[in-house]
Amino acid sequence: MFRKALLTAAALTALAAAPVALQAQTTSTTQNATRGVQIDASHLRAKQLMDRDVYSTDNVEIGEIEDLIVDPANGRVVNAIIEIETRLGFTSKYVAVPMNQLKLTPGERRVTVNMTRDQLRELPGVNYND
Repeated sequence: MFRKALLTAAALTALAAAPVALQAQTTSTTQNATRGVQIDASHLRAKQLMDRDVYSTDNVEIGEIEDLIVDPANGRVVNAIIEIETRLGFTSKYVAVPMNQLKLTPGERRVTVNMTRDQLRELPGVNYND
């Protein structure tokens, strides 16, 4: 009988403490949400890359970044879809270029691809429908 009373008392104490623990957790979460997460100054947001002019290593403007491709397995951007333009400004095709082939300079709208104009034009096109 004493053991049953002791277990009942312990259960009631735990139940009484649960709202306090939940309130502390909620308060902590709310405080973290209020502070916000700081974006590292060296990182670029996707919208900062979109529509940037793309140049080849031989200093020829080829087009612009149209989209970014994310590998869901690791959450990383793996390719940039580049819209290759003709001299008249019409789209001739889209190509996928690995991110490690792009040179991004913060504060500039220009992106340089580590390829010549001819190498970029020889890349196979990708089926891209926005």
